[in-house]
Amino acid sequence: MSDLSRRGFIGGAAVIAGAAAVGAEASSAAAQTAEPHAAASYSGPAQRYGDIRDIKHVVVVMQENRSFDHYFGSLRGVRGFGDRSTITLPGGNSVFQQPDTPTAGAATQYPWRLSGTDEWQGAVPPSAELGAANYGGTDHSWLTQHGAWYGGLMNGWIQAKAGPTTMGFLDRADLPFHYALADAYTVGDDYHCSVISATGPNRIYLMSGTINADQAHPGYDGTAPHVAYDGGGNLQRNFLTWQSYVETLQQAGVSWRTYHCADDYGDNAPPYFATFAKMDPTQTDPATGKPGVPDPSSPLYTDGVANVTTDTGVQTQNADNLAAALKADVLAGQLPQVAYVVNNQFFSEHPVTAPSNGAYFMRAVLEALHADPGVFNSTLVIVNYDENDGQFDHVPPPVPAPGEQDEFVSGTDLSTYGLTAPAPVGLGFRVPLILVSPWTRGGWVTSETADHTSVIQFLEKWTAALGKPAVSPNVSAWRRKVCGDLTGAFDFARPVYGLPDLPDTGTLVAETKYVPLPDNNAMPSQEPGTKPARPLPVQPNANLTGFSTAGGAATAELALTNTGPHVRKASHFAVYNNLAPVPALADYPAKFPGQYTVEASRSAAATAPVGAGAGDTKFDITVIGPNRFLRRFTGDTAAAGTQLAARAEYTGGGFGSGPGLRLTLTNHGRGPVTFTITANAYRHDHPRTFQVAAHRSAIFSSNPLASAGGWYDLTVTASTDSSWSQRFTGHLENGGPSVTGA
Repeated sequence: MSDLSRRGFIGGAAVIAGAAAVGAEASSAAAQTAEPHAAASYSGPAQRYGDIRDIKHVVVVMQENRSFDHYFGSLRGVRGFGDRSTITLPGGNSVFQQPDTPTAGAATQYPWRLSGTDEWQGAVPPSAELGAANYGGTDHSWLTQHGAWYGGLMNGWIQAKAGPTTMGFLDRADLPFHYALADAYTVGDDYHCSVISATGPNRIYLMSGTINADQAHPGYDGTAPHVAYDGGGNLQRNFLTWQSYVETLQQAGVSWRTYHCADDYGDNAPPYFATFAKMDPTQTDPATGKPGVPDPSSPLYTDGVANVTTDTGVQTQNADNLAAALKADVLAGQLPQVAYVVNNQFFSEHPVTAPSNGAYFMRAVLEALHADPGVFNSTLVIVNYDENDGQFDHVPPPVPAPGEQDEFVSGTDLSTYGLTAPAPVGLGFRVPLILVSPWTRGGWVTSETADHTSVIQFLEKWTAALGKPAVSPNVSAWRRKVCGDLTGAFDFARPVYGLPDLPDTGTLVAETKYVPLPDNNAMPSQEPGTKPARPLPVQPNANLTGFSTAGGAATAELALTNTGPHVRKASHFAVYNNLAPVPALADYPAKFPGQYTVEASRSAAATAPVGAGAGDTKFDITVIGPNRFLRRFTGDTAAAGTQLAARAEYTGGGFGSGPGLRLTLTNHGRGPVTFTITANAYRHDHPRTFQVAAHRSAIFSSNPLASAGGWYDLTVTASTDSSWSQRFTGHLENGGPSVTGA
């Protein structure tokens, strides 16, 4: 049963008129792609460290149920609809061309703009824009999220989500405030929810770093079908027995608070945990059968359970109630070091709620913090989304190889798919992330792999710098390897102070459900151009090194590396056999993409099956990794190409002008061969040819940092075998800022 079942739709008029605008008059340039100008300029704090200690407050605003492609697939510069480094679905279609069922020959649907349709199931809205704002969402349970993911093949979206609504998206015209905020600050385009599931478990990850998948903590069954849900799909505040992160903050002497009203949509996460639940009168202690007893003398109660005193109890005033509480604390000098702001359904952006209502809420929060410009200029606001709702995203989430501690759940209800092997918890699909602060101004993109535990990891690093380290005991070793701590997205040397002009958020929109249907089936476009990009702490590389017939079946042998002077985090790779037929999900993980995590300054060997089955000599293999990294190797083990090799290396070691790219082209055959290197993007020169004699090599050298901001996309072919090709796509990191891929 869907998470939707626990949150009924609230009907009403199509528009709630007369909502008051929040703060100063906004800019009317809603559709501009340039960064908005600052409304006013303010100096920074009297004492500046030039590092993370300049942050005095962190405010976490977790919204609801939107995928990255669904919101930002058309945003300029991010990894969206223009992505060149996509996987190929079984049968050869692009991942954007989703089949009705994950079977050969099924009809397909591209992403389509929700407000661009004139076809509706049931009631027809007053306008397509209003219908798109009030679309009803899709199922996003543990079951259907894993069904969409389909073992990493990413071809089960329409079947799992019961129709093409999963492919619907919004763009700048639909989301003027969100796009302006992303253009003004920093957006993360490789930020994932933590669980391939719904709201509850993802918010538990934000608040604690785990869902207890390995059942290390008593009193909680991590194998429930929806993980932190009961058998009917209803969220349970289960008196969780492990330590929440706010308890960790409390023990470290770091001030914190959750700002929420009685109507908090069940999203205030501390009461999920036993320490808080026993003080929550809305919950019944399973041990005693009695409701929780409030304890106003306990800071855990006042900061984690009690509602804000500005709560009027009126649904459509929830954003203003929360903003009033924040503003009062800002002006009184009582804003805690860490604040979690939790709104209600109406402002959460959860379908059927209009995104513009969420924009109204976010603007109210920013204006409240800006009531004292000095507070705003020393605050980081983290805007993220708990999960993707069930809306399509095209980037396969990194998942660990089987056996990683606290990362697999046994006995889950995936019987619909016949899956009996332990199922991975996550990472989940990509969701939006916007980092709002003086140190993230400028329309930047950070492409570091991250998830909700990255918020905890950021707070760990920040509190350690403040001399009050608050270290979570719950984040798994694998997530600490793969998921960053967000600090690479900041420039503490060059802050930009003040609140920028942002578009008006319009009148509030009532929650009247409409069901749009696609009337277009063509690949959508993405805004042209790039954005400035923050440096990344990874440098993935992969090469095809040969073939093996050990055990009878032919396999391709691959070398994966993650080396460079700046490399600090693991690179996660997934290896796809593009010729394999669609397996049953019950065959996971044996017949699905291989998952490999390569730690910093390490290498690993990987393999991939050859062909569609026994006796097939053709191969078509894709390797993907972080930041649009892709390799694709095609050919036939019975053809001349098996005597050829192309090896990619990063040269220069990161010193001097930075690393370069070198391709070594080797001919192990008995006769000469002509290699041709063609630029698919980033270069404008003609194809290069290399005549290579038998048992000889040639070297092609390139400087992508000088010519294309570090980006390369090259395909190598050979005169002696038309089936043989090797594509090399990626980005060279030199430890400094660059630009996003185009």
